Amino acid sequence: MSLSSSTSFRSAFDAAAVSASDAHAHQLVSPKSYCVQGFSGSVDRDSAADFAAALDRVISGTVDGIVLDFSKISFFGTVGLVLLRSFIDDAGKRAIPVVLVGGRSITRPLELCGMARFVRTYAAIEDAERALTEDGVGPSTVELADAD
Repeated sequence: MSLSSSTSFRSAFDAAAVSASDAHAHQLVSPKSYCVQGFSGSVDRDSAADFAAALDRVISGTVDGIVLDFSKISFFGTVGLVLLRSFIDDAGKRAIPVVLVGGRSITRPLELCGMARFVRTYAAIEDAERALTEDGVGPSTVELADAD
């Protein structure tokens, strides 16, 4: 099965945080923005270039956080782990928190290679978004980079 991806950018705008006198009718006020990068299909040797390109597009943007939605991934191979680790290290150097969404097809490979304790994984995208916007999840990627 091939790999498909989709990207959306979202604002963590909290209208209660901005007083009416501070906001203008045509002004977008957003204390945080984050990217949701969704994937479906398989991450394997054949789809590695597409996976890497999608991750590169995300990290090159200006965002305060990244949600990688792997909930529709059926297979996540070793090449995916290598690329994901590099991506998380790059995000950590930029102080951008990364959280993952996915079931056993993503959590099991992360556990087997020792990355699970360094990457926050959620079962639902709403939980991951809440962690970024409300819980103040910071980059845990520095720990990952230093774990070698």
